Amino acid sequence: MKKAILSFIFSLSTLIVLAGGNVKSTTVQGKVIDDEGNPVTGAKVVLLDSKLEAYTDFDGLFSFNNVTTASQKIKVSFVSHEDLVAQIELKNSTRTDLKLEIQSK
Repeated sequence: MKKAILSFIFSLSTLIVLAGGNVKSTTVQGKVIDDEGNPVTGAKVVLLDSKLEAYTDFDGLFSFNNVTTASQKIKVSFVSHEDLVAQIELKNSTRTDLKLEIQSK
């Protein structure tokens, strides 16, 4: 009986490790600009499906690391500008570079 239980636990552990090895992730980075082409500082950028969020720096740049590859919705919001929601496709084990333009209200 002990041998069967140990064998089951080993098999389950192996399955979990192998399944975890197939999960791919990528880096998503980009720049948020306004409708005049200027970088937007302090814009909130959210990957809606992953619930990850970041804020743009002085140059309008943002970055997310270790994002599970998939189709994701990204949302950009900033005071006095229209929210931007877009669908993005992330590729396996690569970096995704985005340029997102938000419009003034």
